[in-house]
Formats: sequence, structure tokens, C-alpha cells
Amino acid sequence: MSMLINSAIVIGALLTLFALEFSLVLEYIFAPRSRKNALCSRYEQYGAKLLFGLFRIFRGFNVDIRNPRKLHIPKHCLVIANHQSLLDIIVLIYMLGFERMPRFVAKKELQFGIPLVSFTLRKGGHCLIKRRGAPIDTMRSISKMARSCKLEQASPVIFPEGTRSRDGRLGVFYAAGVRKILEIEAIPVAAIAIDGGWRVATIRDFLRRFGKEPYVVEIVEIYEAPRGKHEIARVLDDAHKKIGMSLETMRSLI
Repeated sequence: MSMLINSAIVIGALLTLFALEFSLVLEYIFAPRSRKNALCSRYEQYGAKLLFGLFRIFRGFNVDIRNPRKLHIPKHCLVIANHQSLLDIIVLIYMLGFERMPRFVAKKELQFGIPLVSFTLRKGGHCLIKRRGAPIDTMRSISKMARSCKLEQASPVIFPEGTRSRDGRLGVFYAAGVRKILEIEAIPVAAIAIDGGWRVATIRDFLRRFGKEPYVVEIVEIYEAPRGKHEIARVLDDAHKKIGMSLETMRSLI
């Protein structure tokens, strides 16, 4: 029965995203160039809210957003987080809201095949990079997104691990992408810990376990805009430590 319900949720989610993409494409064609990225951001918010509403109604799914220190995420900042599943992107879109217009550094394989998500990743000012692409091409793509974010006061989002964790363990944080974004514009950094996605990262696990597993997001630290290579490295090291501690605490409470 659980698998049947979750299968129905998958079908309902896909139909919802297809409908939103159709509506977005119609608006996008006629929108002025200056409004296209913001239009995509608005539809990303629609999609995230509708999906979570669907998940909540049919499986009681809810994202537990924790902010024990009452930290405020700046309207324009760099967001760094650990990464466990594709659902992390939707969770962060939902959490950060339209006012921050989150723009993601994501793998290029996502540019096709996912209704609404793939279209907005391609057309909404995000950065799509090849998993094993040439480093110089990757940095050019990140720089282009960072300049767009600076112009539009959007918030770039990057997963410094560079790939999803298949078992939930926190991987090494790589500094190159973070450093490139902050070279374009020195902005505050928000560090966020996410846990739960790795348990439902595959279709098989989603069908079996979705709605039974906790999904927790915690704002662990807000850093003033770091300047220079050494200060950026210090922020990344501290964020890695605090995200790791947050993940341990989350799991100890389950």
C-alpha cells in the first residue's frame, strides 16, 4: 500500500510540474529579457510549494526547519550546504523564498528530463557544470552565474562537496567554486545542514520509504562577507565542522 501511495505521489508531482512548466514556457516566451530569470524564480517557488503541499497531504511529509540561534539569512548572500539528494534543491528553494532568488550550481545532467526543474535550471540564471568537465570551463560558468547574481541581487547556492552523499556522510568541502563566487562579489555566507535526502535519493527508496523518514534542515551559521583566500578557507573549514556537528545532533535525536 505504501508503495502504491508513493507511486501516486510521484505521478501527481510529475503532472504538477508538467503543468507549471507549460504555463512558464508561455509566459517566458513573451517576457522581457530583464524579467526572465525572476519569472523562473517565481515558478520555482510555485513548484516547491505545490510539491510540499502534495507531499504533506498524502504522506504527512514536512520539512523540519530548525534555527535554534534565531539566525537571519541575508536577502543577498552565498548559501553553502551539504548535499544528499535532488530533493535538497527543492527544499532550499522553498526555504530561501522568492526574495532571495536562489541560483544553484548544479550538474549538467539535470538540464533535461525533469519537468519544470530542468527548464528553470537552463533558463533561470543557474550554473550547470559537467561532472568531469575541464576546470577552466567550470570556473567560467560559475563566474557567469556569480556576475548575474550580483547584478540581480540573487543568492548563489553551492554544494561544496561537489556531489551527493549516497550514505549521508559529510564529504570534503572544495573551495574553488566558493572562492570564485566570492571573488566576483564579497557577500555574507549562510551555512545550512540538510539531512534525510540520502534515505530517499533513488526512485526505489522513495517508493518504499518516503514519508517515513525525517527531513531536517538547520541554519548553522551566518558569516560576514569573507575577503581573500585565507578568510574564505577559514569560513569553509568552520562551516564544514558546524554542518558535521549539526548532522550528528540531528541523527542522535531520531
